[in-house]
Amino acid sequence: MKLYKADAIVLRARDCGEGDKILTLYSREHGRIKAMAHGVSKPTSRKRGAVQPFTRSRFLLRRGRELDTVSQCEGVETFPFLRESLERIGYASYVAELVEALTPEGEPNESLFFLLLDVLRLLAGGDAEMLARAFELKVAALLGYCPVLERCSHCQGALAGPLFFSSSLGGAVCGLCVAFAANPVEVNKGTLEILKALLNWPLARIGLLRVNRRFRNRIRLILRQYLTYHLERDLKSYAFLDRFGQAPAGSGAADV
Repeated sequence: MKLYKADAIVLRARDCGEGDKILTLYSREHGRIKAMAHGVSKPTSRKRGAVQPFTRSRFLLRRGRELDTVSQCEGVETFPFLRESLERIGYASYVAELVEALTPEGEPNESLFFLLLDVLRLLAGGDAEMLARAFELKVAALLGYCPVLERCSHCQGALAGPLFFSSSLGGAVCGLCVAFAANPVEVNKGTLEILKALLNWPLARIGLLRVNRRFRNRIRLILRQYLTYHLERDLKSYAFLDRFGQAPAGSGAADV
């Protein structure tokens, strides 16, 4: 069977049998990969650290019919600060689950690989909630379904009057077109400006945004509905993240 190399981030590691794990990886060269790692749960395994979730590692893999097999692996970047708080772990788990849910196996997207790498680095000390919102929008843009925020997504006209966001119509909707939308969410210009900043600003600048809890909750609702519409299901991480979404942190004026 053919051997190949991969620079990959471990999205998930599931126990399988005695000492084995099934890994879900997102790699720079090959996109999403599923692979069996034999014996890595054993205390004596040299591969143990390299297959932990949210670890960037270099892999040598052997192709298989159903699952590839890890022949060798070496940890490159471990993001230790992620593991210092439940909130950081929760958001790291969420972005990993989102990448796994949105990407097909075997289709590389180098920009997505580096976006995931950047967000894991920044989650260690940044505003985890707003980094996750920015990541959601940027992933959607990379995968071809970026929401329309500059004009009405239905009539393509200027955004005037009462404003809404519609997942089914693909973005912002003017007051005249809201009748065509399923389950629209009312928004204002401030909300749309924050969404545009999250989409367009580099991840490293997201910490400069000062967004109060009311705006955060509305943006979370909008993007959750939007992603659920495209995924056609909820993500498991949502229930855990909701524990942090109600926290008062980050209150203040919504400055963009």
